Amino acid sequence: GRGIFKRLIEIFSRVCGHLPDTRRPGHNDRYTIADMVKSAFGVFFFQHQSMLDYQRRMKEKHGRNNPETVFGVTALPSDTWIRAQMDRIAPEKFSPLFEGSLRIAEEAGVLAGYRVLDGGVLIALDGVWYHASEKIHCKRCLHIRKDGETTYYHSALAGTIVKRGEASVLPVMAEMIGNGDGEKKQDCELVAAKRWLQSYGQEYGRLKPTLLGDDLYSHEPFCRQVVEGGYSFIFTCKDTTHPWLHETVEHSGMGEWSHREWNGRYHLVYTCRWVNGVPIRYTEQDGEALTVNYLEMSILNEEKGKRTYYNSWITDKTIDGGNAKHLADCGRARWKIENEHNNVLKNHGYNLEHNFGHGEEHASENFCLLNLLAFLFHTILFLGDENYRKARIRAGRRDNFYTALKYTFCRFLHENWEAFILFVWGDEPDG
Repeated sequence: GRGIFKRLIEIFSRVCGHLPDTRRPGHNDRYTIADMVKSAFGVFFFQHQSMLDYQRRMKEKHGRNNPETVFGVTALPSDTWIRAQMDRIAPEKFSPLFEGSLRIAEEAGVLAGYRVLDGGVLIALDGVWYHASEKIHCKRCLHIRKDGETTYYHSALAGTIVKRGEASVLPVMAEMIGNGDGEKKQDCELVAAKRWLQSYGQEYGRLKPTLLGDDLYSHEPFCRQVVEGGYSFIFTCKDTTHPWLHETVEHSGMGEWSHREWNGRYHLVYTCRWVNGVPIRYTEQDGEALTVNYLEMSILNEEKGKRTYYNSWITDKTIDGGNAKHLADCGRARWKIENEHNNVLKNHGYNLEHNFGHGEEHASENFCLLNLLAFLFHTILFLGDENYRKARIRAGRRDNFYTALKYTFCRFLHENWEAFILFVWGDEPDG
């Protein structure tokens, strides 16, 4: 795992080298586009908004700074230059950073433990807000009006590789949910999901993904698009939004599997019921409907005589007594995008909802993507870099670890990543 960070930064440099430079020829070309993007990324990686100011003072004192030695930045640009350039880059240009980082994780064996269903991974999809204001807005902003007030906001369709029982999640490229020029109807999560499949479906297809989503995604056109794109799906399917399907299921001969186990405190009875080959909607007038497989699971606490869990899903996977519980567990893993991704990014140091620079075009979107990328780097390093993991475990609490990272990076000059992370861990570099 010692070379993972170096390889991640090499990917970063290569992708940034292909980003468009919209500056006028010869106009302050002291700073490369890579310098600007890497410098912005450093703020999110270290979760330190004043990080660049510290590094400028370090440069004055030592003639070098850590963005140079650790990230390969050749010259540290000003915040103004960074925000201006980040505003001009189309968000989709950052997709190779996510895909390339996941390839490095795969080669390092990090993804092996996430392959849980037919040799593939689970990718949970969910919309997430990351900016809201009654004053600051741009042409890409969405808006809602309530009590005479207009709230402008940005959101994104986030995707994460998840596994039930695994605390760490791995973000994939997000699709920005935003209005375009001349659009009268506001963009929405489901439309963004369709774009995500069109734009990145082939890119992540090698991972044999099964998509997870809430009831919003149990929508026939989207389910068709998923299957036609070579993906599988397990989507929540509520009786309130799919009454015809649920009524059909209740009048069908359902398969059933049940298992009783002791969890250390109570006896729990898991019961799965399913039907294969159910039309997703009523078909008399609108042509042939998509056929799906229906699955539900309940958990009964015997001692309390109370049902503690219930959910239902539709999937393209054929269900039987041998895989019903496993498919249900995969469907339940969807919650990890809310708990281990959205919640962590908003409430545990990443400050996703903070306005790092809104801009007029894409700055807000790109800063969101760099924040997600920092989260991805942290996860890959925790799972694949032994020294990083030891430093993280030694620190105990997450906030203590990032405080140590920030302090060490801003106060001491380090020759490279290995010297830096060993210093944080409290060890000395080899040799």
